[in-house]
Amino acid sequence: MNIEDAKKIPLGHFLRQLGFVPVKEQGDSLWYRSPFRQERTPSFKVCISKNL
Repeated sequence: MNIEDAKKIPLGHFLRQLGFVPVKEQGDSLWYRSPFRQERTPSFKVCISKNL
């Protein structure tokens, strides 16, 4: 796999395979709680259309 192939993997699907489920979906954004710290309000955002 090269970098171009990796960029084609949808981040939402990848995170779900790792066990992360979005707390909310708003427009084309998926909001997650940070995997690096405990938090109540989601701050980790994935833009579906840009795959960022």
